[in-house]
Amino acid sequence: MQPFPFEKLQKILELKPDEIDIDLLIFNSALFYVENLLGYQLADKNYNELQTVKDCMVYTEQSNITEMINIIDMTTKLRVPHCVIDGRRILFIDTKLEGHVVFLNYNSGFLPETFPADLKEAIIKIFLLKKKDFIKHVNHEDDSAFEIHKDIQSVISLYRKKCL
Repeated sequence: MQPFPFEKLQKILELKPDEIDIDLLIFNSALFYVENLLGYQLADKNYNELQTVKDCMVYTEQSNITEMINIIDMTTKLRVPHCVIDGRRILFIDTKLEGHVVFLNYNSGFLPETFPADLKEAIIKIFLLKKKDFIKHVNHEDDSAFEIHKDIQSVISLYRKKCL
């Protein structure tokens, strides 16, 4: 499930019904473009990791955790019942976990309810730029240099830095 579905874009921009197929392709292209710039997928997905506990904490590889499904202490094969999730950092209350390897099963990404407005606006702007570029190609116009504006680049940079 996409965190920013095409139907919302369709409603926001009041897209023409006879251009839906092309607009959907352009929208998917815009989403893929943003994900490539960010270096991660926007949709909520399930991840599994093995991490070694150091200083009673581990760092997940993915940010924007939406749900921690399971944490298993691989040494004792028992479920870890208590922890605190702070962004990508997971703090363990039980100090006996120090040095143990833990298996993390979690969902990470954005949900439609949690999708940031500035990132949504950047995707809409990229969609509009890509559509404009597509129309230029269809009309055989020479000026076809696709460039994203500085305001869009700054939003993308902000979300890329958050995940480093």
